Amino acid sequence: MDQPRTAAALIAVGSLMTAPAFAQPAAEQAEIVVTAPLEGAQIESLQGAAILRRDEIIETLNGGLGDTLDAQPGIASTSFGAGASRPIIRGLGEDRVRVLQNGIGAIDASTASPDHAVTSDGLDAERIEVLRGAAALAYGGNAIGGVVNVIDQSIPTRAVDGVEGEALAAFSSVDDGRQGALSFGAGAGPFALSFSAARRETDPYEIPGAAALHHEHEEDEDEEEEHHEEAEGVAPNTWTEFESYNLGGSYVGDWGFIGVAAKHTEGEYGLLGHAHDHEHEEEEDEEEGEEHEEEPNLSRLAYEQTRYEARGDLRIDAGPFDGLDFAVQQSDYEHTEFEADGEAGTRFFSEGWEGRLEAHHRGETQRGALGVQFSDIDFSAEGEEAFVAATNTQDIGVFAVERLDYGQWGLEGGLRFERREIDNVTFGGRDFDNVSGSLGVFVRPAENWFLAATLAHTERAPTAFELFSDGPHLATANYELGDPTLDQEQALSFELSARYSTGPLRFEVNIFRAAFSDYIALVERGDVWWLDEETETSGFAPDADDAGIPEEAEILPVFNFVQQDATFTGGEFSLSALLFEAGSFSFRGDAAFDIVNAEFDGGGHPPRIPPTTLTLGLEAESEHWNGRIEMVDVGAQNDLAPFETPTEGYTLLNAGLAFRPFGEDGALTFRIDGRNLTDEEARAHASFLKDELPLPGHNVRFTVLTRF
Repeated sequence: MDQPRTAAALIAVGSLMTAPAFAQPAAEQAEIVVTAPLEGAQIESLQGAAILRRDEIIETLNGGLGDTLDAQPGIASTSFGAGASRPIIRGLGEDRVRVLQNGIGAIDASTASPDHAVTSDGLDAERIEVLRGAAALAYGGNAIGGVVNVIDQSIPTRAVDGVEGEALAAFSSVDDGRQGALSFGAGAGPFALSFSAARRETDPYEIPGAAALHHEHEEDEDEEEEHHEEAEGVAPNTWTEFESYNLGGSYVGDWGFIGVAAKHTEGEYGLLGHAHDHEHEEEEDEEEGEEHEEEPNLSRLAYEQTRYEARGDLRIDAGPFDGLDFAVQQSDYEHTEFEADGEAGTRFFSEGWEGRLEAHHRGETQRGALGVQFSDIDFSAEGEEAFVAATNTQDIGVFAVERLDYGQWGLEGGLRFERREIDNVTFGGRDFDNVSGSLGVFVRPAENWFLAATLAHTERAPTAFELFSDGPHLATANYELGDPTLDQEQALSFELSARYSTGPLRFEVNIFRAAFSDYIALVERGDVWWLDEETETSGFAPDADDAGIPEEAEILPVFNFVQQDATFTGGEFSLSALLFEAGSFSFRGDAAFDIVNAEFDGGGHPPRIPPTTLTLGLEAESEHWNGRIEMVDVGAQNDLAPFETPTEGYTLLNAGLAFRPFGEDGALTFRIDGRNLTDEEARAHASFLKDELPLPGHNVRFTVLTRF
């Protein structure tokens, strides 16, 4: 981030911090974080938590789940085109962030590759909760970075009087996007039924200039440059299709609820493949006097998932326990990657089930939860990009979390033991026993203030991909090699939090440091792998210029999973203040900033660490109107892994306006939202495609929402 923009931003933040305080309005209902093992107010969570309600989800809907959430402090997106995006929390992604659907895992293939979509989507979500920082106590080692919980009413959790519902329709200009969602709820006495459907279609999105980015070091002014046809104005092959259907029912009473649901999700989207173009082919074309053109391999991916789920939240009276929660789901997921000629290429399958049971107790000064979690998942792939052989992964974990609250201060701690058993048809089996624990202290030094400090030790077992990968991975343009001897990844983390909340002023800061032992990273090994399709031969070579590589061979750099100690340090800051009132309007200013710095203890940096982000906003609201304008400044990233290239910073200007003709509690809302209104070229450093695809250009989206 350049100095003038930083200075201006700090001045703006200062002006917000000195905003006058107004009399506090009627007490607002505290936001409850249901994803935490001990459900409680958001302000009193010992780790950073974010909650997006339905209206906020609609306001930020932007492609997949990761792109929808990347406006939240501490969260970035993998941004693999328009069809696939997964959340990154505090610089950690992939298997280190657990994506849940209604509190239980979403079994798909999104952790296997960045071009694989997350099946959970915000289009039909009622609420999304994010826990920043290790949540391994409640959800296992693969929540070492955090948790994203997508919550809907697939199983009704509350009684329905008659019929109620919601309909959403939206259109976006940058991609000629069409979005729609419809949900119904019906009830008769204690019985409740729900049905929902959602659909999204988009064309390739518009971009400010060329899709491909050429770095200065790649150009040689003293040599004749080759001229390639490049995409201009439109990001190639970034179209998407998505739809989902759900039917569920439950029995609801004063004692809680119990219900079942079935959900089917399917989608399809274009992928920007990698050109099958090599130095040997270029030299041959030059000798024949022909101009060589690099033709991108425009492929597509189609996926579907069927999910059956049962959940219950019961109020009981059994000894010390007063609550019992359970959830179990079975999912069948598969996707096919189609080549540019329409032929089916690699197919991925993920099938399994997961269950969870929690017992809660509450006393005058103590409350806690005991739980057990188990899963059994079969993963397999077939085709050219089947870089992992069939694998079965079984996890079982038991945990306890307790909180002592003495009014002005208190303690919270927990312990979890889990066992992972991985059985691969090629390499055999591995077993891992993980132990995680945490201890935190909190104080309430004054009214509306909450301060907390937490020390946690977490352990994560390696995944099948980190252990057993062995093959070309065209989505990331490399040959991936796992290491069957990898050990657990361990982290010792410390977090400080301070929060203040009243009606006119809300403030939060979280500072964290996580020291990883045996952090697992995918890094460049230094050699290459080649494949000659004509002779059906392949092998490894020291470099791409090796004389032993056939002229027509395809060449990929070799990346392997290794373990190195690493340290992640950073934090999030957010502030919202009522500035003034004018007529029927209240004007509020807000600011948010997040930063993460990641280093290997032996020198260097892990790859694809998101840069700093600063957001400044001004919002005006009345009974019928809500308007917002904001600036999002994303810094440059120059702390790089050896195989990465720098990424320039950028600033986006966004704005939105909502009209509620029947007031705040009315049944109809019209919205118009603008994103990247200045049409600035923006590239996400955390994306594998950041040099091939920029983020979308200026976009205007129109939304109509009605509730009945």
